[in-house]
This record gives sequence, structure tokens and C-alpha cells, in this order.
Amino acid sequence: MSILSLRFSRAFETYEGWALPQKKSAEILLGMKRVCGFALDVGCGTGFASRGLEKVVGVDISKGMARVYKERFGRVVLGNAESLPFKDKQFDLVVSNFSLHWTDIKRSIPELTRVCKRQLLLAIPVEGSLKELGFPFPQKEEVIGMLRTGVCTILENFTQSLDIPFRGWDLVRFFHYTGSSFNPSNKGVIMSKKRIEDMISHIDTPSFTVLFLSCEVKV
Repeated sequence: MSILSLRFSRAFETYEGWALPQKKSAEILLGMKRVCGFALDVGCGTGFASRGLEKVVGVDISKGMARVYKERFGRVVLGNAESLPFKDKQFDLVVSNFSLHWTDIKRSIPELTRVCKRQLLLAIPVEGSLKELGFPFPQKEEVIGMLRTGVCTILENFTQSLDIPFRGWDLVRFFHYTGSSFNPSNKGVIMSKKRIEDMISHIDTPSFTVLFLSCEVKV
């Protein structure tokens, strides 16, 4: 987790200029909002999913991202989605956009439902995203199954493909400048330039398959 935190911290200045799928995902997610009140943005980054929320707190593992978020929204906490530093049912609305695929969802999703008392909004890249890279995206069925445990009622549930509008070395820059170049499947192996070139040459239409969920949390 410290490696991930460092990479996102280094990318805070370039993130918004390159994170176009993440921004589009946040717009779709916020269009599903049904409740107002005290909100929590988990994996808040620079705040794409906090725009338009009346009273919101962000939580992120990255100091750099948290610094930007605080300047814009006022309140942010350095923390991990797998162990949120908040009381049970503290927030009317909990949102998480493009962040939970970096976590162990068996730990993070129960944490989000724990601190939420009304609506939970999730946008999670799932299996089918960027198949050529071998990133361990969570399975759609696993995520939905975790939410159908009696704690939540799923109100909306759909997947949408979000294109990454970069090709070739610009695609590599996309991962670097958004802080998302870390792939746990590589186990710390540093790839050669030739291997990177070979990898990106096989990616014609890079995209994320994003699972959007709106849930009513039972009190």
C-alpha cells in the first residue's frame, strides 16, 4: 500500500489532465445520487466525485492527492478504505469512484457499508478492463454478491465501457501521470522498454469496464 500511496502522491499535479475516464465515471456516478446530507468520498483523489456534494469529507491514502482535495473541499483524512477511521453509520451518502480495485474488496466494501446509513454509490473497474495488462481487477459477480448480504438493497446496477483516449506511449504516460502504473501482478518486476513497447502494441482500443452501483443501506 505504501508503493501505491507514493505513486499517487507523485501524480497529484498531472492527474486531472490525464484522468479522463475517471472524470467521466464520476459524472455518471453522481448522476445516480438520490440523497443529500453528510457525505464521504472514499479514495477521493482530487475530488472528481465530490463536486456538487453539499457537505463532504474525503479520505485517501495519498498525501499529495489529499493536499489538493483539502484546498478545494476543506476536509480530508489520510486513511485506508480497508479500515476507515469513522464511526458506524456516520454518513448519509458514501461514494467511491475508481478506487476500490486497488483494495481488498472483501475488507473495503464492508467498511463502506459500515459507515453509511442511507445511500452507497460505487464505480469500480472490473474484470474485462485492459485485458492485455493482466491487472487483477475484481469480478463483477463478486462485488454484487458482497452487497447482497442483507446489508444493502441494490437500486441500480450496470456496467459501461469507458474508453482511454490515449495510444502508444501516451497510454504509458496515462498510467504514469495518473499514478496507476503499479500492477500487483508483476510483483515488483521492472519491465524493459522493449517489453513495454510489445505490450502496448497489442492494445488497440484501451478501455475500462466499469461497474456502477447504487445501493440503499439498511439501518
